[in-house]
Amino acid sequence: MMNFIRTNFQIIGLVALVLVILIVRIAAYAHSGRRDSAQKKRELIWERAIEHCKTAGSFRLTGKKLARFSSSGMLQAFDSLNRGDERAACTAILDENSEQLISLISGRTKDAERGFFAYILSDSDLSRLGDDAKQRYVAFALQLLSNDSVYCRENALKLLYASGNAEAVASAIETLSIDARLHNGKLLSDGMNSFQGDHRELASRLMDHFDRYDDHSQSAVISFFTAAALHDWDGFFKARLENTDISIDQRCDILRLLLKSPSEETKRILSEVLRNKGHAQDWQTAAVAATGLSSYPDDPEAIDALEYGITSPAWNVRINCAFSLVKMAVPAEILDRILNGSDAFAADALRFAINSKGLSQ
Repeated sequence: MMNFIRTNFQIIGLVALVLVILIVRIAAYAHSGRRDSAQKKRELIWERAIEHCKTAGSFRLTGKKLARFSSSGMLQAFDSLNRGDERAACTAILDENSEQLISLISGRTKDAERGFFAYILSDSDLSRLGDDAKQRYVAFALQLLSNDSVYCRENALKLLYASGNAEAVASAIETLSIDARLHNGKLLSDGMNSFQGDHRELASRLMDHFDRYDDHSQSAVISFFTAAALHDWDGFFKARLENTDISIDQRCDILRLLLKSPSEETKRILSEVLRNKGHAQDWQTAAVAATGLSSYPDDPEAIDALEYGITSPAWNVRINCAFSLVKMAVPAEILDRILNGSDAFAADALRFAINSKGLSQ
């Protein structure tokens, strides 16, 4: 009897669970349907507003008209317009209503919506905006940089890159440094490379602010110079290697910049770094220098430094020296001296490099 009652309770419980799951799914579907319907309604309002603007010959919207649109609905509509056939109309609305739109977004929205508005602006054709509208949106982006949200800061930076305003970008990175906001260095350097203006002008503005950047931001600037092949300030960075206060990461970034533009002076610097740091605890710069010396084939100074560096206790330094020696096609007697020498680790590194290149020993 007890087993019968227990079985019935289990069946009732299972049926109840299935009913709850069905009710939850039906409710979610209904909510999704209402949300989609509301979204279509908001987009329809904007489509009508644009048609009215086209008919009237002006894309200026009154405060009363703007008040009809919820901020989230407006942003979603802008994003759809920007990707569709009404991109030009979207740009015209952004241009003629910049003051009202910024006031609306700044006063009534959450951080995520402010960041989304910055993204929409960065994805728009900002070259078609008037100077006043551009300046307002640049000022909006600069204010957004102090936000705690990485999403907001990154989209604010994207807006500044898209604006083509070199001084604004340079000032923005200074703001991040002052506020001690360690924005991802790769995002910063990649963003600078996406700058929609003259890269040399941007580089010049960045150097005007360089001493006020933190070490992290300085490294991002140097990485941008390397990717963009900007070598006008190489002399400044060569001298900077003498500064004992900069980080190992920044030293490595400077060396990567220098090795992209081979010269006698750069060869001397790379050789000295490999000799001075190849056997030190902070060996990271030596590993970079070892790679850079491969650009100097048949140079006795470079080969001698690499032959010394391959005896480093640091595997990264040894293997980079080995690959550089193989790439330079140094005389066979030098390779034999390493392969048959007393340093087994150096011999293993060179043997690995030779095998990786498919060469015979």
